[in-house]
Amino acid sequence: MDHNEVVSQNRAALRATVDFAEKRLGTLVWEPVTGSEAAAELSSTEMRNDGSPWGNRPLRTAYAAANLMMLGVVDDLKSLERLLVDPVPVIGPTVLARSAIEIASGAWWLAEPGIGARRRVCRELVLSLTSARRAKQIADEYAESFQQSGDPTPVEVALMIAEARQQESTILQRIAELAVAAPTSGPQIENEKADSATDATAKMFKALQPTKLPANLPTKIFYRTYSAVTHGQFYGLTNFMTPAMQPDGTPFWQWGPNSEILDSTIQMAIAAFSETYRRIATVMGWDRKDAQLWDAAVHAIYNT
Repeated sequence: MDHNEVVSQNRAALRATVDFAEKRLGTLVWEPVTGSEAAAELSSTEMRNDGSPWGNRPLRTAYAAANLMMLGVVDDLKSLERLLVDPVPVIGPTVLARSAIEIASGAWWLAEPGIGARRRVCRELVLSLTSARRAKQIADEYAESFQQSGDPTPVEVALMIAEARQQESTILQRIAELAVAAPTSGPQIENEKADSATDATAKMFKALQPTKLPANLPTKIFYRTYSAVTHGQFYGLTNFMTPAMQPDGTPFWQWGPNSEILDSTIQMAIAAFSETYRRIATVMGWDRKDAQLWDAAVHAIYNT
């Protein structure tokens, strides 16, 4: 596999993907097409705890959460494109691709077609509560570190700690106001519970088989190879070592880019974006013509 060709093809595919993403997802608010699932969800008859209708804000919040995650995915894809300039960093593309894939898996779960208004809102609340609890944990650790050191907590840091600690209460208040069952461990809200990052990405990859991924690909194991690089596990890092010979004939292992890994890594990140966008477009009822043109352009890049 020619390294320069791999770099050139993937840079072109990333540019085409980013251009498409910014055109289709770049608006501040996603608007559903009349008659779409999202349009029906925005007209939900769900009732609040005080007996008033939900209105469209809970669903708008869920769509905004998916929008935020897709901003992160697209930013990762932009960053990948910028890395594809010789000399290409060795593990940088893998780390960025893993981030794009993992963020996409969250949006993919949130944007599942056919689940209806209540389940979609519950999923957004699960993601928001998980994030809030993590923010509180970090805030508590910061506060404890200042207490142990005896140093005064800077005003701006104290404000951030207070804000982070308040997030969980805000989410719990939203849950109560929407007459949604209180969360259980996990967290689980009603019947909705997010998978681990490994399981979530494996399920998303499974949806890409066999059209965009080999049918026999062990998706969970495949994702763990990305995580191994990010976490500095030897079995991940050694994928970038190749046997070489010193001038005196002494063999050694040489650190350098692996064209096959680079190619598959970027194609997987683009595929994760594609599958997540497909779900979003299905729920929103968006026309698929632009997506089909983009998909055809990427296919042509990889097959010329």
